Amino acid sequence: MDSNNQLLDLEQLSFCVFDLETTGGNQKNDKIIEIGLVKIQNLKIVDQKDFLIQPDVPIPDFIQKLTAITHDDVKNSPRIEEVIDQILDFMGDSILVAHNTSFDIPFFNSVLLRLNKPALSNKSICTNLMTRYLIPNLLNTNLNYMSRIFGIKHKKAHRALDDAFATAELLTKYLNIFKQKGIQKLNHLYYPRNKFELDRVHFKNDSIDINEIIQCLKNQKASFVLSLKGQNGIIEFAAPGNSHYFNESFFKENLSSTNWNIGTIRVFGSLIEAIMNFSIIFSKVEQNRRKTILAELDQIFLSDKKRVFANEMEAEKILSDELGEFVIAHHIVPDQLVAMPLKAFSSKHQLIFRYPGHQKKLVQYINSKVFKISNNKIKKVNLNTTFKYFLANFLLQVDVSNTPFIKISKSEIGKKPEIIIEKLDQFLKANPNDNDYPKKYLRLKS
Repeated sequence: MDSNNQLLDLEQLSFCVFDLETTGGNQKNDKIIEIGLVKIQNLKIVDQKDFLIQPDVPIPDFIQKLTAITHDDVKNSPRIEEVIDQILDFMGDSILVAHNTSFDIPFFNSVLLRLNKPALSNKSICTNLMTRYLIPNLLNTNLNYMSRIFGIKHKKAHRALDDAFATAELLTKYLNIFKQKGIQKLNHLYYPRNKFELDRVHFKNDSIDINEIIQCLKNQKASFVLSLKGQNGIIEFAAPGNSHYFNESFFKENLSSTNWNIGTIRVFGSLIEAIMNFSIIFSKVEQNRRKTILAELDQIFLSDKKRVFANEMEAEKILSDELGEFVIAHHIVPDQLVAMPLKAFSSKHQLIFRYPGHQKKLVQYINSKVFKISNNKIKKVNLNTTFKYFLANFLLQVDVSNTPFIKISKSEIGKKPEIIIEKLDQFLKANPNDNDYPKKYLRLKS
């Protein structure tokens, strides 16, 4: 059996998390000034070591400011050759872990080469890369931010032991997630892609109780889309929802009566983004099922339980003229927003922004996207006619307090950026992102 496909017992694995502080990024000329190491066994931190290193080269001012390590701090410290054996002994044959292995391991190997020692042969894991696999569309993966959103104490950034400890705690959180999600193969530990994303779960009809699925949907603080796939990849059912718009009997009936094999639940930061993603899945639902699904959604989402537009032309007008060119809402990830053009209502044309860091970029995106749509450089998405009626009525009637988003109208686009930024700031002040993702992620008990 391939060692990468062996059945996995996480408690039996040993990890050594380490972090380097250096005088710079040049492996030939720069030197290590500090190395921190943390040992994990049985999913717990069990040991640590920290070495300040005399580099025998000047420490640049910006490195001193970044790390708070000065020449005085290291003047009586050992040189790397004096402690290298202690470091290697501590690492042993553990799986090596860093938040950026593409820097730490090659740099450390360059030191070993200079000391006429063999390069590391340990398997290695990068928690930065792991984060990108587990949390799709995350725009900021640095250790400070990851520590904040997972509630990890990280007081001294850019100090080796503190960074190693924060990375170790992040890794243990991921390992426990893998355990709960039933990871079974070693290669999934290194590449947890398309199986362990924290914003979705996949399940089989023959291995899960319907009541468990219903309970998972009811417990969601975030908005969601449930989709059920039958034989040959045909979508048998799909529907969005959240805690304010949830009809248990509707979902239970379709879970019970539909001939499905694989189900998926995915969570979103706002109901409007969930509905946008639902529109893509909905287009793949068999035609005779579409009207039935939307009729049920009307009953759940529309305040007066009926549509107020007589035809597609009226719906098109309300979408483009009265409700604005764009909607902007919270993304599932903290400090991120998603912008969606109504005339090209598709995930292909949405864009995610860090906010407030990407204020100007967001406004530039809106202006450029409107120009491209207006000049037919981007094709409008041909939404299903029945879905378009539903969307127009939803946007007109929805209680924004239950699914907050902001509308950017034609009159606000192309003018002073401050107009849109002020509107966004007011929106965020009144509607903070209360999703607790990824600290609380999507999972089923089975």
